[in-house]
Amino acid sequence: MTSRRDAVRALAGIAALPFVRALGAQELVEIGRRAHALAELRESGASNGPPRALSAAEYDIVTQAAERIIPRTTTPGATDARVASFIDVMLADWYDASDRERFKAGLTELDARARKLTGRVFSRTTGRRQTEILEALDRDLQIRRRAREAGADDHWFAMLKHLSIWGYYTSRPGIVEELRVQLVPGRYDGNARY
Repeated sequence: MTSRRDAVRALAGIAALPFVRALGAQELVEIGRRAHALAELRESGASNGPPRALSAAEYDIVTQAAERIIPRTTTPGATDARVASFIDVMLADWYDASDRERFKAGLTELDARARKLTGRVFSRTTGRRQTEILEALDRDLQIRRRAREAGADDHWFAMLKHLSIWGYYTSRPGIVEELRVQLVPGRYDGNARY
């Protein structure tokens, strides 16, 4: 759907999300790291349960949509980075009820668009059709932004894109395999006394 270079540029746009406007880059990375740790804990069976903020069907929609936003190529995709689990944790722990409901209503809208176009729910639609639907939503969002329409950055699809990109680029696969950052355990203090 977008090139990796576009995705990296869009990562800077995360600051447009209402609840993260006041956060710095380091805080965004730390929140992402914590959300991934909680998602891993849930997936590993430690808390072994269904998604916390999303229904199983909504979780499936988010998984499919995030994979279309950041598909697997020569590097991992959103599914490899467990972006859907990241989004579920963020919605459960960081977003308020009204933002969560707006996001979930958007997923219902996404399913309705898919049904109208293909006769199937979004997660059962072909990858090509999923991409077409998401690209149409992206074009609509860009038109709203260019028109400086109030609430464009608060639109549910803007949330989905931002959370997908944030989740991907704060995940181990996104950091190590995509950005090629070497993770070094511990901390570096260049002015440490000895």
